[in-house]
Amino acid sequence: MNKSQPKNLLFFLSPRFVDFDTYLPIAMELAEARPEWRIRFIIFHEQNYRAILANHTMMAGLERCGSIHFLGSGDTKGLAKLWRRLRGFAVVTGWILRHARPVLFLSRPFSRSPYSLFFAFSKLRGGHSHLLWKHRSPDEILHLVFQTREPPQPIKISLLSRLFGRDLDTLIHFHDRQEELGGISAFGRIHDAPRLRIGLPQYFRSWRRFIGDQIEVERARLAQEGVPRDSEIYTVFAAKTGSGANIGVPGASERSLRTVLVTLCRLRPDATILIRAHPQAMDDVHIKEAIEAAESGHVRLTFAHPEVLAELSQRCIATNQTNILFAGYTGHFMDCGEYPEFHFRKHGEVSLAHGYGPLYINPLAEDFDSRFARALADDSLFDTPELTEKINVLNHNNPPRFEALLKLLDSVSLPGAQNNWVQDSASERN
Repeated sequence: MNKSQPKNLLFFLSPRFVDFDTYLPIAMELAEARPEWRIRFIIFHEQNYRAILANHTMMAGLERCGSIHFLGSGDTKGLAKLWRRLRGFAVVTGWILRHARPVLFLSRPFSRSPYSLFFAFSKLRGGHSHLLWKHRSPDEILHLVFQTREPPQPIKISLLSRLFGRDLDTLIHFHDRQEELGGISAFGRIHDAPRLRIGLPQYFRSWRRFIGDQIEVERARLAQEGVPRDSEIYTVFAAKTGSGANIGVPGASERSLRTVLVTLCRLRPDATILIRAHPQAMDDVHIKEAIEAAESGHVRLTFAHPEVLAELSQRCIATNQTNILFAGYTGHFMDCGEYPEFHFRKHGEVSLAHGYGPLYINPLAEDFDSRFARALADDSLFDTPELTEKINVLNHNNPPRFEALLKLLDSVSLPGAQNNWVQDSASERN
């Protein structure tokens, strides 16, 4: 194959920020390996689009690999809404048909319109359409969610999808603790799709260099804002309003944030406290109320990437069951979220991400203040082997395999490549 041949790669983003956060390291590595390829992120959800534009770390990464395009209808209505939808469809179709062998990525099977049509157009140009899973976390987090929430019901497969006989070419995921993939099979046929495991994308070389650069950028930014270079920094992750309902504990994330922030500011009155809110929660009232309750002039919001914040902070503190707890980032992480009683009965008083790094401190415990204070002061608490045994095994068994992904995308004939991926995947799962 002529490696200089132009190719369009389209990453379709859902209304959730997690897609872009997971896909960006992959896109950056692809752009470095194949600079002649054109990488575009396509988004139809305006709030998520605005959240991405506001995130300086992610936009800096985007500048190194591609572009983002909002093709949704926004707040328009009637004929204007229809026109914008048709225009967006035409733009995407043009990108697919412009060059031979386009590559499409979506976090679900291509079983519903308009994605089933994009799948068909890609086939006309000899292209491939892959399900690229959006979560890096293992299946455990979804086990908790589905104990309090009904799993997704199977959708009706479109006629076009039935004619093709499949809804994707390859299912790409990250490690061997992702088998169920959040019930994704309810959204299309994945049972017979070949699987390719590529390891956690935050370990790709281009992303490691980028994060190193961004750590220095963030240090300089904080210095410009008047934060001394020797200041203690703590990061608190704040969830969206109502996140506790996902685990059957309404109001949990709001209560935990207030408890953590007030306690932290009292115990570390001179420290800089960075609030990293969920991208769609930057204006949530409960976050503003928690900041007011802390009565500190050292609390500020940040858009920096969690991996950057982990390097800068003495502690990173989660107030709900965020995917960040499973990421295995370097740093000292604390889980101070509430849990339903059945979680404690089954696992003991530990984090859902126990074994992936975080130390659990129950925000409802009578001795929360003393345990929290000790966790802030004693680094040795995070050296307990059982806190990191799962992430250590996961990283050992799932090293970065970018070359396998590149081989898949370079393949001219996918059916021949499929056999390779099937054998590869089967051997890895044994």
